[in-house]
Amino acid sequence: MRTFLFSVVSIIAVVFCVLVVRTLRVPPPAPPAAASAAVVPVDTALAAQRLGEAVRFKTVSYTSGGPIDTAAFLGFHDFLAKAFPLVHSTLERSTINRLSLIYRWTGTDSAAAPLVLMGHMDVVPVPDANLPEWKHEPFSGDIAGGFVWGRGTLDDKTTVLAILEAVEGLLRTGYRPPRTVYLTFGHDEEVGGRFGARAIVDTLVRRGVKPALVIDEGGFLATGVLPGVQGRAAIVGIAEKGYLSLKLSARAEGGHSSMPKSRTAVGALSRAIAALEANPFPPSLDGPTRGTLEAMAPYVPFSRRLVLANLWLTAPLVRRAFQANPLGAALLHTTTAPTMLAAGVKDNVLPPEASAVVNFRIRPGETMETVTNRVRSIIADSMITVEPTDSARVDPSPVSDVNSDAFRLIATTVRGMAPGERMPVLPYLVMGGTDAKYWGPTSKRVFRFLAIPLGEGDETRAHGANERVAVTDYGTAVGFFARLVRGLDQLQPARD
Repeated sequence: MRTFLFSVVSIIAVVFCVLVVRTLRVPPPAPPAAASAAVVPVDTALAAQRLGEAVRFKTVSYTSGGPIDTAAFLGFHDFLAKAFPLVHSTLERSTINRLSLIYRWTGTDSAAAPLVLMGHMDVVPVPDANLPEWKHEPFSGDIAGGFVWGRGTLDDKTTVLAILEAVEGLLRTGYRPPRTVYLTFGHDEEVGGRFGARAIVDTLVRRGVKPALVIDEGGFLATGVLPGVQGRAAIVGIAEKGYLSLKLSARAEGGHSSMPKSRTAVGALSRAIAALEANPFPPSLDGPTRGTLEAMAPYVPFSRRLVLANLWLTAPLVRRAFQANPLGAALLHTTTAPTMLAAGVKDNVLPPEASAVVNFRIRPGETMETVTNRVRSIIADSMITVEPTDSARVDPSPVSDVNSDAFRLIATTVRGMAPGERMPVLPYLVMGGTDAKYWGPTSKRVFRFLAIPLGEGDETRAHGANERVAVTDYGTAVGFFARLVRGLDQLQPARD
């Protein structure tokens, strides 16, 4: 018995030593970025004024393939030409499907793989019911209290304008990049980007463009980004979930509600939805989320570091902890969300058809095909058909390389947004959709980061009421893009 106990104690001691050694081998945090002079001088007041003017153009996307206020987009194009004269006299500009824009800034080595900076000009609508909540009119572009107010100040005219401000400033200094830079601005990101970003990417791919780095919106810099990480941290999207909406249609014999059949369309549809919610997709720490946890390790207290440095043993505990809240759970699995229902025309008539739309955000490792097959298997009801809707649908993007020079350049540039801070820059799985997904089939150097330091409550302002950006933070975003372009010489001289 004593031999057995000794063996158990010895095994525990060995395991504990392994845990501690692995924890001690976690690399130290990145050093704080040193303060440095601005790459280009930024007149933040004037830049904020231009952003405010941009907000006033109601470049709203309502539904995919739906009506578009073409005049608003073309007016916005004219505004950009007047606001950024050096950009428009130096860069080659072309339009895609009339409303999306490509700018080409030829570098000194035009054969080197280029940089692609992405943004989108369209914004989501403002529901009439929310108007009383707005402190300033949603398309006013007011500057008040140190903020620029209005739709698009976070998502995503701020990126479009910040990129153009940075390039205009660099042109004023006489700078020419060491490799070609493309500025690409889509007009329908908020409804899937099928006629904007997808057409832009297709055009550039046909021209033989193989980017050294693509950056679009997606991650962000804020306090309390992830549990256990103190102070501000930045998350940079290295992949994004796929998108699929399936329509479930149940058909049955209609008739008078006083004589219902044993199975009704509404009943069958209800059971199908309940079955999907009762059988969620299995969670997994593999892929980008595991990378996030490992990158967090240097920035958390020792007890948490012990857990994160030893996921080979602690993964089940971490998985359970993540599943305790919706955000954590969404990082681990493909999500299932019933979003639309339709059935019946009168309370005493059995509807012959009932339908629902269920939206799935697909984690890397699964595909639209595997999701559809699983849904049909779970429902397993001959009364119900399962078909994709006509909305945009896409498989999860490839996972970009965090060990690449492209990611290192982004991380260095992000840390430059907060000199003196020990800023964690963490890889991240983007759960929403971005235009960057269309680069997925041709590049693994695609990253996602909104270059605005977010304040408390800002995460809910995008697509919500009182969308705004601090004038000083907008100036920080301009500086981010200027430093990123000036840092292109840090990329390896890879060629197309």
